Amino acid sequence: IALDPGFGFGKSVDDNYQLMRRLPELSSIGRPLLLGVSRKSFIGAITGVEDPRERLAGSVGAAVALFARGGRFFRVHDVTPHREAMQTASTIEFGPDGT
Repeated sequence: IALDPGFGFGKSVDDNYQLMRRLPELSSIGRPLLLGVSRKSFIGAITGVEDPRERLAGSVGAAVALFARGGRFFRVHDVTPHREAMQTASTIEFGPDGT
């Protein structure tokens, strides 16, 4: 069973920021976190990019930041760049053999 905090659903931009900053509190529950931040409007609010299809860099940046805060499962639109970013972040965090 994974926890999904539901980024974007019925939340203000500030609510999403607060949830992201406090993600370690959810992570401390001990269940994996499933996070869907890809192309969300709060990324557009940060970057100024209005077209959701053009929010790749912000989406990857948000995913990597949330990985650092305990996120482990991500729902994304652009799989390859996210996979490469997560692989890089994971190697930096845990080493090439995952330990």
